[in-house]
Amino acid sequence: MGRVEVSNDELRTIRDATRELGKLVECLESGDAEKFVITKHGQMRAVVVSLDSYTEMRPEAGLHDLPRAA
Repeated sequence: MGRVEVSNDELRTIRDATRELGKLVECLESGDAEKFVITKHGQMRAVVVSLDSYTEMRPEAGLHDLPRAA
């Protein structure tokens, strides 16, 4: 696994991320944050990024390939 550099401001527990999800998405969309790292039991488990950042990382996964929200 590669190294992930993260600041304390980017760390969220699963519980906090669930409670703050709307705010986190707004921060990502506005560019106020690059990513959020989700932790469980003190261990980094997942990284949340904006849709734009994701498509930049995976250009073959264009917007047309992503499932639409109901």
